[in-house]
Amino acid sequence: MENHLFFIITSIFILFIIYFLSKKYFIFKNILISLYIITMTIYIVWRILYTLPHGSAISVLLGLSLLIAEIGSFVLAITFYFLFWKKNTKEDKELVELHPNYPTVDIFIATYNESSSILKRTIIASKKVRYPDLRKVEIYVLDDGDREEIALIAKELNVKYIRRDNNENAKAGNLNNALKETKGDLVVTLDADMVPRVDFLEKTVGYFEDSKMGFIQAPQTFFNNDPYQFNFFSEKNLNNDQDFFMRRIENQKDIYNSVMYIGSNAVFRRAALESIGGFSTGVITEDLATGMFIQAKGWKTRFVNKNLASGLAPENFSDLIKQRDRWSRGNIQVARKWLPLKIKGLNKVQKLLYMDGIHYWFSGIYKMIFMLAPLWFVLFGFYSLNARFSGILTFWLPSFIASQLAFNRVSQGTQSILLTNIYETVMAPFISYSVISDAVLKSKKGFTVTNKGYNTNKKYYNWRLSLPLLILLFFSIIALCKSIFVIFNILPFESGKDAI
Repeated sequence: MENHLFFIITSIFILFIIYFLSKKYFIFKNILISLYIITMTIYIVWRILYTLPHGSAISVLLGLSLLIAEIGSFVLAITFYFLFWKKNTKEDKELVELHPNYPTVDIFIATYNESSSILKRTIIASKKVRYPDLRKVEIYVLDDGDREEIALIAKELNVKYIRRDNNENAKAGNLNNALKETKGDLVVTLDADMVPRVDFLEKTVGYFEDSKMGFIQAPQTFFNNDPYQFNFFSEKNLNNDQDFFMRRIENQKDIYNSVMYIGSNAVFRRAALESIGGFSTGVITEDLATGMFIQAKGWKTRFVNKNLASGLAPENFSDLIKQRDRWSRGNIQVARKWLPLKIKGLNKVQKLLYMDGIHYWFSGIYKMIFMLAPLWFVLFGFYSLNARFSGILTFWLPSFIASQLAFNRVSQGTQSILLTNIYETVMAPFISYSVISDAVLKSKKGFTVTNKGYNTNKKYYNWRLSLPLLILLFFSIIALCKSIFVIFNILPFESGKDAI
């Protein structure tokens, strides 16, 4: 045991030294990532060779489930750190590079059931966007709700109004309908709540000086508190839970021409959209597929990591679940209809990153397995892991410490691993259900719009949505109490208290 402790302490000491050096020298960040991958690989090999349970069929099944979840999580981590291996050194482009041949621009504001006050704010902001020749900018309200009130607002604010007779193909169908009735060189897509800054076009259109530029994506940022910030009373201490993807991951995908179109705050070259037949339909995440097909056609894409338009984040937990349910189902639908591995024109890295984006949604299932594994053991005696405590410390602890330090270094303080685990734990039961229902049961659930502009002074607790988490909490407390009783010899336990 002394040799085990010496190895563990030495390993952790070295990891911390490298972590502190990585704050000053970029090369040590990559050394830290490498050490995580090495230690985790050793751990996985140990798990496969020495720790799988035997005996009852249930224990064998649970053991394999836990191992698959750990391997799946490791695969996600490898791709994640591959993404952050290099710095994004691409240069910004300015609008002046197109002088004097500025392209014509159509700004599409897509709406279905958003309130007129929210939509009016976006229209007014769009009218104030700067451009060298404003005669070349047209603003279109694309009303998929066929509301006379919205038509009157468009007339009042002197912008174009397009409605259609049906809601076929939801938002993608709405955008495609507008493409047929417009002719601008560039097309801006804005959600109804996304308010553009006055420099939106100045910071994005310049990239189209490159004739092969297909689309530009700016991050979605938010001017209200998300449910985590609001319910933790921590709007000043927590970033929006989408910020890490929007500002860090998208920026790194830019290195590999794999920027993901996220449905709003984007500028397209019309020719790029026409080359793929318009916005992709047949799935509930038209944005993911549209961007992927444009890149497969050989068009370039760029990410402009500037706050150029802000909107409303989901304002309560119910709407957050609805949004993530749509995203997870949409990704599974894309995989079923157009598996990135089979898309001609995508290079190997692009295929890897798109598959990783789809695989990410299975992490909810992995998280559920991690939470349930100790409960099966303590409450019912079914093993998921057959190992000695010294073995777990030796093989697991260094890889765990390395993962914490590597993530902290890569996120640069914008996201902590503790908060990431809280977010993933909260979402796990719901995302697991969404993924299983679409991937296995092939659910036919359609497109749903996230509610925006919900305000109330009433405090309430959503018991219905909390139920899966309350059930997990209930069984965790029972398992904890039973463990304490076993340790103090109050309750018998077949595997002995050392196993606890």
